[in-house]
Amino acid sequence: MFEEHLDLTGISETDAQRDVKILTRCLAAFAVYLSTGCTTSEAANSVWDGSDDNGIDAAYFDPEERQVVVVQSKWIQSGTGEPEASSVSTFADGVRDLVENAIDSFAERLHDKVMSISEALMQPGTTIRLVVVSTGSSELAEHGTRKLDRLTSELNDGEDDGIATSTVYGMAEVFAGLASDANVGQITLAATLLDWSRVTHPHRAYVGIIDGSQLKSWWHSHGKRIVAKNIRYALGDTDVNIQIRATAETAPEDFWYFHNGITLIADKASRAPSASSSHASGNFEFRGASIVNGAQTVSTLAKVEDDEALGSVRVSMRVILLDEAPEDFGSSVTRTNNLQNRVEGRDFVSRDPEQDRIRGEMSLEQVDYQIHRSEDFVPTALSCDLIEVTTALACASSEPSHSVAAKTGIGRFYNDLSRAPYKSIFNARTSGARAFNAVRVLRAVDEWISERKSQADRRSGYSWGLLVHGNRAIAASVFERLGMAMLDQPISEFPDDYETIVYRVCDEVYPVMLNHLETDFPNKALAVLFKGPTNCKAIYESVSTQLAEARA
Repeated sequence: MFEEHLDLTGISETDAQRDVKILTRCLAAFAVYLSTGCTTSEAANSVWDGSDDNGIDAAYFDPEERQVVVVQSKWIQSGTGEPEASSVSTFADGVRDLVENAIDSFAERLHDKVMSISEALMQPGTTIRLVVVSTGSSELAEHGTRKLDRLTSELNDGEDDGIATSTVYGMAEVFAGLASDANVGQITLAATLLDWSRVTHPHRAYVGIIDGSQLKSWWHSHGKRIVAKNIRYALGDTDVNIQIRATAETAPEDFWYFHNGITLIADKASRAPSASSSHASGNFEFRGASIVNGAQTVSTLAKVEDDEALGSVRVSMRVILLDEAPEDFGSSVTRTNNLQNRVEGRDFVSRDPEQDRIRGEMSLEQVDYQIHRSEDFVPTALSCDLIEVTTALACASSEPSHSVAAKTGIGRFYNDLSRAPYKSIFNARTSGARAFNAVRVLRAVDEWISERKSQADRRSGYSWGLLVHGNRAIAASVFERLGMAMLDQPISEFPDDYETIVYRVCDEVYPVMLNHLETDFPNKALAVLFKGPTNCKAIYESVSTQLAEARA
């Protein structure tokens, strides 16, 4: 499955351990493949194993589920035992360095890969899954388990819904994964359809309604294999998926009205003869089945714990049969059913009168404010868009939780346009000048950070981590020092040397914040620290106090 795609540089043809080393890399690739459903070549390309890999044998970013999978693998020739605690400890240290973007802790050959994974980890909503895989026991010994648990707890910072989880794969899981993979595309689904009808021309299909409990059962029985022919798997806790789950839990009877249905393709279908004359309910069996549209609906409903509510959920379903259809018809169905553009919460912002006013005020000063979502937009010295303005105003708000939200999930500002946090930054007091001037300041802060990073002697430690993970915290403190009066000046009267002013304030804020981190938050994962509103508030207030005292 994997050897032909692996980079075997560094393994000599005469190496006595060559076979075991290759099998170890193949095992790491299989753990990625099993965890994400990626292709065999993608899994093989994710392998890092070699000298100075910092205990990490593979790392892969799954963009569909916004999940980073980090693997340590151990080929145990005897098929018994488990990885040593010392190996797990090395792996844990490597994961910490990866999360902290400590590039210098890895071999130079891995720097590009480390940067790529670290950038993914900085994307809002990204989670990390730690996998220890071996051809031995499915459980680690006490010391190894403790080290892995301690790492996940540290990354989650005590939160129940934190970003990190861990998994141990042993021989049993490896075997089961290989066995089930052989059956992909051979899934048979039993379904009870309500109010069903038959389509006979030009291609055979069934249309009906299915309840949420059946969909949950499908997902738990088959997992990602049920959407193997879809163009993407579950996307995790996106704004849309959160709304799907909320409807199922709080208003299940409205689900059919609020959300789209699912499309299933199947090779063949059979229906039980009982009640054959009634279309109120029918028992079906679909062979060679795969969900080609609606993966998010099914995977999200599978997470609903209230089975009673789930039983009340009704979902529209189409089943398109391929046994008599043209050879490429299934592929066409999959492709065309996934061409619809998803409406996001931010798309409703354009209907907010305050946004029209802000855009008008900017326009009077020859500034183009792009409210609508567009991939063609390019920011310039006289243009900005909604995301940039939201981020800048969040950092300028003097409320640390807003700057944290801007870093961890900008979409939450648009979930409800009638209340905070959206109304906290977009309201009658928010002028077009304030919005655009805030963007100017934020751009200058980002430029200062980029220059400081390019000049760094070492790309690890708190001095580096603050630049990487604390960018919005630095911006919030800079805005606090500059004051709202500066932002509220007319756009045309904004200081020509504002970049010089911002750079000077950054030079003041950075060392004070760095000292506070090293003193009050030693041995903390900064990637986690700067995602916590409580910690960010403490940092913000401490820096503000120290700078005020220094100037007094």
